[in-house]
Amino acid sequence: MNLNDTHRLLVKVARLYYEQELTQNEIGQQLGISRQKVQRLLDQARREGIVQIKIRPILGTFADLEGTLEQRFSLQEVIIVETASYDDQPLVAREVGAGAAVYLARIVQPGDAIVISWGGSLLGMVNTLQANPPDNPLDGVKVIQGLGGLGDPNNEVHAADLTRRLAQVLGGQAFLLPAPGVVGTIQAREALYHDPHVFQALELARSADLAVMGIGAPRPDSILVREGRIVQWPELAGLLELEAVGDINLRYFDKHGCLVPSGLDQRVIGLTLDEIRQINRVVGVAGGSAKYKAIRGALEGGFLKVLVTDHVTAQRLLVDSSTVEKPH
Repeated sequence: MNLNDTHRLLVKVARLYYEQELTQNEIGQQLGISRQKVQRLLDQARREGIVQIKIRPILGTFADLEGTLEQRFSLQEVIIVETASYDDQPLVAREVGAGAAVYLARIVQPGDAIVISWGGSLLGMVNTLQANPPDNPLDGVKVIQGLGGLGDPNNEVHAADLTRRLAQVLGGQAFLLPAPGVVGTIQAREALYHDPHVFQALELARSADLAVMGIGAPRPDSILVREGRIVQWPELAGLLELEAVGDINLRYFDKHGCLVPSGLDQRVIGLTLDEIRQINRVVGVAGGSAKYKAIRGALEGGFLKVLVTDHVTAQRLLVDSSTVEKPH
């Protein structure tokens, strides 16, 4: 391929990804190349200046609201990002992900152990950090996969891929959880929990200094339903009937933040809500109208120490916080 052909391919891939918002898998299928090659071409496009990313999440303009929410929910910190469209879930995920990237770059120290989950908001965080990497690598940083994989391991939102990419951009080491996120039976989960590599990864995750968690909601268009091969919508619809409003690490909870026991919960390979709660600093990253009930439930459950969200969600939390009905 000559120089002009290479340049045209770089421009085409960049336009498909950044302007038409196709995923790397979709671009690969359209152009007949692998997802890995698409990622290499995007990296090359950034290096050569074809793509110039300047991400400036609108921060620092909601100080009073952040402080009020910190007091109301006993949080260490709230980071509020202004959103351009509260009902556009993919857009909000990128916006709050960018805010989480700014926060993470500020607080991570050399030697820290970071456990992460998966999802669109964390993809936005990792993409922002890759476009705006720290000036210096952080010696001894560990990035640990806190939930087994879901769907295609080459997919951008797959926990293993996010773990590897975050470790790379921070100059740290990735520790992967070599297991699916959800298995078909309880017996299969128990067998995998006894695998020494799975056991080691989960032990490391439990002792992390920092957890960065997406907050999910049981929806038919969720990434879990689109990407998962075991979890189907009828099972999630059953969780709604049990009054589940959201999940952290695929552990579903109700509006009070209480675990919703289910067959799904018994088949998940990853940190539990109680284990996540024990981590010193748990950062919840989520926003948008579809996630509001889940975010509120996570706060009521006391799972989070830090919240990164959008300004509309933050305002709703302030208005609604005094009307939350406590469980008897």
